[in-house]
Amino acid sequence: MGGEDDNPESALAQELSTDEVKILCRTISEWVESPAPDRAMIADHIYWTWYGKTYPKPQPAPQQQDVSGNKQIQRKFKAPSKRWWIESPPLEQSFEEIALNFLAHILENEDCAFCRLVVSIIGDVVGGREIDTTVAEEPVICSMRTLPIETDTRGPRQMYLFTVPAPGGLDFVSSIYSLNPKDETSVSEMNGHRSVTVPQIKVDMVKKWYTDCYDGLCGLNPSKSYGRKMPKSFRLIDVDSDCIVHPVQEPRYIALSYVWGAAKTLRNTKDTTKSLEAKGSLLERANKLPNTIKDAIALTKSLGERYLWCDSLCVVQDDPDDQAQQIAAMDLIYSSAILTIAAASGDTADAHLAGMTSNPREFCQHIEKIEGITLANRPAIFETAIEKSVWNSRAWTLQERILSPRVLFIGKQRCFFSCDHRQDVFIESDDVVESGLDRRYKPNVFKEQAPMMMFSSGCVNIASYRRVVEAYTSRQLSFASDILHAFEGIAAGFRPLFRSDFVFGLPRSELDSQLLWQPSGPSTRRRDPVSGAPLFPSWSWAGWVGPVKCNVDENLSRIAWIERNGQPFSSKDFCYPEDANHDVTRREHYRSQWKGALESGVPYYWERVNPRLWFFHPTAPEDQRKLGPNLRDGTNHLIFEAETTEFNPSTIDDDHYWPMCIYNHKCTKDKHVVCPLGLAASPGKVGGYVMVPAEISTTLKKDSEKSPYALVMISRCKLPDQEFRGEDNPDLLVDSEATTMQVQCFPDRPHIDTGGGHFDQQRYDGQKPWCMYNVMLMEWIDDVAYRLGVGKMHIDAWAQAEATRKIIIFG
Repeated sequence: MGGEDDNPESALAQELSTDEVKILCRTISEWVESPAPDRAMIADHIYWTWYGKTYPKPQPAPQQQDVSGNKQIQRKFKAPSKRWWIESPPLEQSFEEIALNFLAHILENEDCAFCRLVVSIIGDVVGGREIDTTVAEEPVICSMRTLPIETDTRGPRQMYLFTVPAPGGLDFVSSIYSLNPKDETSVSEMNGHRSVTVPQIKVDMVKKWYTDCYDGLCGLNPSKSYGRKMPKSFRLIDVDSDCIVHPVQEPRYIALSYVWGAAKTLRNTKDTTKSLEAKGSLLERANKLPNTIKDAIALTKSLGERYLWCDSLCVVQDDPDDQAQQIAAMDLIYSSAILTIAAASGDTADAHLAGMTSNPREFCQHIEKIEGITLANRPAIFETAIEKSVWNSRAWTLQERILSPRVLFIGKQRCFFSCDHRQDVFIESDDVVESGLDRRYKPNVFKEQAPMMMFSSGCVNIASYRRVVEAYTSRQLSFASDILHAFEGIAAGFRPLFRSDFVFGLPRSELDSQLLWQPSGPSTRRRDPVSGAPLFPSWSWAGWVGPVKCNVDENLSRIAWIERNGQPFSSKDFCYPEDANHDVTRREHYRSQWKGALESGVPYYWERVNPRLWFFHPTAPEDQRKLGPNLRDGTNHLIFEAETTEFNPSTIDDDHYWPMCIYNHKCTKDKHVVCPLGLAASPGKVGGYVMVPAEISTTLKKDSEKSPYALVMISRCKLPDQEFRGEDNPDLLVDSEATTMQVQCFPDRPHIDTGGGHFDQQRYDGQKPWCMYNVMLMEWIDDVAYRLGVGKMHIDAWAQAEATRKIIIFG
């Protein structure tokens, strides 16, 4: 580590190579030519590129073998030097884990000031309950990373504490930071503790946050209505008159996002809707109103606003027609609100909002002075207070969060504010930088933790969709049938980004690629709890319960959609202006209106007239093209023509496809989650794999006289780490010219590819471009095919399987 006399600021930057200078100049040129909202992020990138080269990196602290013989950890933690760890380490150090000690040792070491601080922090997190110091007989280790303070990436660091493995869900503990001199003087007579949060929400600060944004200080506030109007039955709570009203015009209003939970709440029903519109009716029923709604009404009044929208009172809960209208307009309701209050401090509707008179906040800070540095625990950061709250675990609240242009997140210890102009958050604090009162852009280095998830520009539409769907399917629903209702507002918000509607949660314009979603955890069919019948089609992630990951890799479609008139159409027929795909002159003219670029070997496109809206494929506006693919009349079935080959599960072992079990998915005879099944074109020649949920893999019919299973080719693709796209236009590739039926041998290559194809590289050529097919495992039931799993197969292995072309009714 650097000594106290070292001065990083005076260190000369290491000499940059010619190539690095060119890259830096190109980046600066990009900054000059970019729109103003993007310049801060690009400048941040330039800064950290220079910073990482200017500041030398210390050698890691020596590690010792623990007497238990298993873990390499630091046996005695010494507080890091003030110069390096606290004041200004480079950002790259954030990714280095620093093992402190076994949690058991830290809990027992009362003589160590840093240990006392850690113990105090753990006590705040777990309350009075005991914490396990072992998990599955493995000792828990307490570690840390140094991260930038959220509001100043160039300033002092915070030390982010976490445990591995996590006992009882305690994966993240808290963070420690150094107090500035002003704060240090305030703790001299406080016995090492001080209260650092204000009991009441700072209403004036909250008011300034959202009004400044609404008035345009954060950026333009474009309308998100796209010409639509609120439903005729749109209602609001008039907090001055204490009743429900039907606004004649669309006034300013605040929206509430909260968790219903098990609390009994006053609801607007057919029997009560008229009486709730009488002046003072809510005041008369105050004892029936849940605490979250009562506090939201009080906060709305304190902010000087008159109207509040809350689902339980503004939607008639037992009127299916009214519910359908409101759910269809959910994107409009939340995007039109001047502010959304996210009640993240409670887990039911009966929980008070923290920081209101009814529920004052309290946070006691533990202080320790170590090697001249005053260290203290921080109030919960955004990731802990909000990201890990019960509110953030619910599916309904995700759309409310990402559709709202401005959100006030109410945590247990403090509030946070975010708007869709910025990827940072403002923190309720006396510090002008933390609070955002200086209006300075605070770069969010970890973009994946950005509070807003739907990007209207500067992000490929399919990448934004992937991020939202993967977060959404990881959340909880009280009623399985709500999976699409709670996504309807999100789909409406995405519609202009795809120029397409959504069919069972998938963008119609990208249906080929988005059929290839994969389960990323336990996955079971979504069924009616009474009848047991599937609620939604097997080809949609909505038809399954469990988290998924979406496909964002480049694919060359190999299916022909069959429309209601029996005519086949390609995906490009549905994306290009009508009939342009079959007219060379019109097709070339249309393509000339678009530009494209590659990101990690995957292309994306934008129109020359609209360079900030990025598409996975060039897509014409809906009124200029034929819309499809379409469902079979009266069903949820898709119809397409594709190559298929029989799949026989009789060769599948209980440990499944062993190379993938070793590297990625560990299945045993007694434990299955998502199971890899090997695909062999002939005995001993593994040509690929298919991933199948445990519910399916453990019940495959292996003794059937005729196998009901088939593999279906969906699209052609590259290996994940293969950036070379070939010398010719991929759209013009002819599969038969790239495949071989001959036995090949490549003895110098690895036996099994682990880069994503998982095929025998000594038998199949993994170096040819576009060497894989995306395949789907299906089961035939009464002439309808149902999805079981998705995988990949080498194009030569598929050719040798002697597939046939077939029309598939996909349910």
